[in-house]
Amino acid sequence: MEKIYFCRENGFETKKLYKFFKSIYKEIKIKRKDCLGKCKICKNCPFVLIDGEVVKGTTVDELYYEVNHRISEEWWKFRGNRCSRK
Repeated sequence: MEKIYFCRENGFETKKLYKFFKSIYKEIKIKRKDCLGKCKICKNCPFVLIDGEVVKGTTVDELYYEVNHRISEEWWKFRGNRCSRK
């Protein structure tokens, strides 16, 4: 996972989530862009783009869970690769 993008136009309290993730995951590039070009999704639910893939939730709390889940998956993939090199 290299990049997480938030849309500034998304009105589902994603700004708070953006600030939280930015403060916690300093090693991941986390940005807010004016528009991500996903207007149909943007007006209906909170979402982010993770490495170009849309990740959405019905609430900002669900989006938090989805993003954290993806970050955890990346960690375990990385850890598994590191452990198998011994």
